[in-house]
Amino acid sequence: MVKNKETHWLSVEVFALLTAVFVVSQIIGLFIANKLLELGIVSGSFTQDMNDPLNAVILFGMIMLMTIIILLALRYKKQRKFLWVIEALAIFATATVVFGAVFPYDDFLVLLITLAILVYRYTHKDNVWFRNFVSLIAIIGAGAVIGISFGLLPILLFISILSAYDLIAVFGTKHMVTLGKAVTKKNFAFTVCFPTKKHTFELGNGDLVIPLITSASVLANGWFVNNLLVASLVLVASYIGLFLSIYIVGTKKISLPALPPQTVLMLIVIGLAILFGL
Repeated sequence: MVKNKETHWLSVEVFALLTAVFVVSQIIGLFIANKLLELGIVSGSFTQDMNDPLNAVILFGMIMLMTIIILLALRYKKQRKFLWVIEALAIFATATVVFGAVFPYDDFLVLLITLAILVYRYTHKDNVWFRNFVSLIAIIGAGAVIGISFGLLPILLFISILSAYDLIAVFGTKHMVTLGKAVTKKNFAFTVCFPTKKHTFELGNGDLVIPLITSASVLANGWFVNNLLVASLVLVASYIGLFLSIYIVGTKKISLPALPPQTVLMLIVIGLAILFGL
């Protein structure tokens, strides 16, 4: 979710940072996904058939369960330390995936790098830029693994369901807005922060991990003539959706979920790719 805190904050700097983070996370994410495929490292789907639509429902259920846990932890102050545990587990899991793909034959080095990241993270909790770094590791690791582990059909169903939920969570129950404000106050690695002179802009990790999941699934499990080309077009479409969302947030001064427009444009691109036989 894109969150707006102040007025008149749109600038070239904001879009430059957004573009840099998007491009870096998606390119490295696809590289890691490809390395995992080469190494034969796939987590496996929830059912025996990776193309089973039920995988989308189960994946969405897991997201809902995690959201409930986070909301409960935020509601009870004494339990908020539990969120650091959740974050640490996520960082450990995704960092081992990312660095395991880069250094596939040196488990000790992978463990050493991961532990060094965790130590620095929790001895410098207020460091915004390092928080961004671990957020990107989480995005890259999770996006790459999930994307290659599920067929394209359940992934498209999953992002469609998640987009509908995002609309309800922002405009209906509004709990996503509450969650976003709470996690950024404590500098949790659930968002990426773009501090500029005019505004501190926060982008939810989901707005970066979902396009990576989709493009990685296209790359690994797509039914296209040129999966890499379609995966690249999917990312371009997602970026346009994200750009438009941020522009609207900045000009209309409202909280707005970025995922729905991203998803619509990604689905259009995939539909056109099928139509034109790409």
